[in-house]
Amino acid sequence: MHVHRVSAENFRTFGACLNGKHLDILLNRGLNVLVGENDAGKTSIIDVMRYALLTTSNDFVRVEDDDFHIDAGNQATELWLEVELRGLSKPQQAALLDWLTLEAGAEPYLIIHLHARRRLGGVGGGRQSNPAVTVSCGKGGGGAEISSAARELIRATYLKPLRDAVAELRPKKGSRLSQVLRAHKDVKAEAENNFDKTKPDDKPTTLVEIMAQAQHRVSTRKVVTDVRDKLNDDFLKELSFDATPLISDIRVSADLTLAQILERLELTLRPPGGVSQDLVCERGLGYNNVLFMAAELLLLSNGGGDELALLLIEEPEAHLHPQLQARVLSMLADKAATKNIQVVVTTHSPNVASSAPVETLTLVCSGRPYRLSPGDTCLEPADYEFLRRFLDSSKANLFFARGVLIVEGPAESILLPALAEAAGRSFEANGISTISVGGVGLFRYARILQRKDGTKLPIKVACLGDSDIVPNDVSYVEGRQDKINKGQALTKDGKQHMRRKVADYTSAELIEVRQAKVDRAKGGSTEVFIADHWTLEYDLLRSGLAKAGYIAIQLEQAEGSKGYLTAVEYDKVYQEAGEAFDSLALFEPEEAIAADAYELLHSKRASKAIVAQYLAKMAKDGSLGTGDALLKALPPYIKSALDYLVPDEL
Repeated sequence: MHVHRVSAENFRTFGACLNGKHLDILLNRGLNVLVGENDAGKTSIIDVMRYALLTTSNDFVRVEDDDFHIDAGNQATELWLEVELRGLSKPQQAALLDWLTLEAGAEPYLIIHLHARRRLGGVGGGRQSNPAVTVSCGKGGGGAEISSAARELIRATYLKPLRDAVAELRPKKGSRLSQVLRAHKDVKAEAENNFDKTKPDDKPTTLVEIMAQAQHRVSTRKVVTDVRDKLNDDFLKELSFDATPLISDIRVSADLTLAQILERLELTLRPPGGVSQDLVCERGLGYNNVLFMAAELLLLSNGGGDELALLLIEEPEAHLHPQLQARVLSMLADKAATKNIQVVVTTHSPNVASSAPVETLTLVCSGRPYRLSPGDTCLEPADYEFLRRFLDSSKANLFFARGVLIVEGPAESILLPALAEAAGRSFEANGISTISVGGVGLFRYARILQRKDGTKLPIKVACLGDSDIVPNDVSYVEGRQDKINKGQALTKDGKQHMRRKVADYTSAELIEVRQAKVDRAKGGSTEVFIADHWTLEYDLLRSGLAKAGYIAIQLEQAEGSKGYLTAVEYDKVYQEAGEAFDSLALFEPEEAIAADAYELLHSKRASKAIVAQYLAKMAKDGSLGTGDALLKALPPYIKSALDYLVPDEL
């Protein structure tokens, strides 16, 4: 049995069905990871299941007035939550028979429908002011009311955010450890008690017998009997009535039942390596949190009965370092697959998001869930395999952003945020993430946020790419026409040379090649911006920032293997490079200067990343200009990308 669909109307973030703002989401049978920025609706999805199903820890769960959706200042008076359970086994169908939905051609399934209505005009603080709630079965709640016995079978296991794992693992009534132990197939035999006080040294064979023997031995120790007798003879005897004498006893347990014994056991982690295993050593919150999650998974996998094996975890990354976050997610995914446990996780961690297969993710954005499973996105099967290998934590930032700039290399990811900040289009202030993916992967990452049904996500994505067509005046790159002009019509293999330069294409072909790059990644809310001439650095050398680009290259060259420049060295190189550029500009056209300066980068004798760092420094200190003046100086395709991601009116 698993949760197949979760629906809600007028519940917190989610609005009415009439305007399409309600919740309606399908869940995977195994792992489900809900990602997205704060206040997007992830916790609300978890709470739909908590409210409708209740929890195994018997948390106090009640619909409050604050749970009713507010739209334009008007608060809804009614809400409904619905959880659909599919895949019921025959024993589960039998146990829940009275509440099942039966349809021709389909296995019987269960719908839990919670309806709540606000009590308008009720007395504040009184029970009559709480919303009126009914829980029934069937679509729209048209079936019978769900009994308490049935609800016991469909409770969810819930781990709240920033949970106190240490407190949860302590001995107490109904402790999680006692539940884990009670779920063991052999636990019933441990309740037998054949301890004989006349034969106290006989070896006990069950847990209850062990405790009975311990209790007998403790109660017969001289220090214990002395205290007990003194308490009885010197104090309680004087306080007793003849008909009701007060006589105390000192016992390990008031009642030697298996349940009480199990509830007195404590689950702890042994001390780390190098520390005596017999010592009590308090472990950190993170590792205790891992122990808590492991115990919950063991309880769910050991159940083997009619109950719902559903684990809801908010922020599993709480108190965990990044590498442990990844291991926890991998473990959850493995147990979900091998132990038939359904796991629903909410997270704000790129480490967790990148560790999960993309197809298990659901992006929750502005109160709308968007599953990233095959058939829902524009990703091809090969794309999922690619992303499984290369989607790391830095790239997983795209799941938590309000806008995304996807670039081909580190130079763009270093420079573009600095240029945007100086131009008054701050990425940080507008929640824009810059993702560097490499040239071959750009179109794959672009398709993550594109929907098969054409729906536009409320997340703008700008893909920045090189044109990969070399300008004609770049002499150090030879194209097909250059080879032909040199009398080399064909390669040594008898094939045509590669078309690499503008001269190798007709005007129509140039347009077609550029459009093909755009079409490969464009779609939904994703727009593609291709370099006007060649690459980012070359286009900067052909723009209003040509002088700055030239200076940045000379600064990189002056830095050399030393890896840094002193303030004095920086100022000297900056001034000399600026003067050299001004002299060149008097006699050389901009394309010639650009081609000559870019040759160092093309031949990899200069680092694009370090050049970008120097340009970013200039942007930060105002050397490149600010606001509209800087925007106008940028290469046109860069300006267009910034205008798309952060429009001027923002």
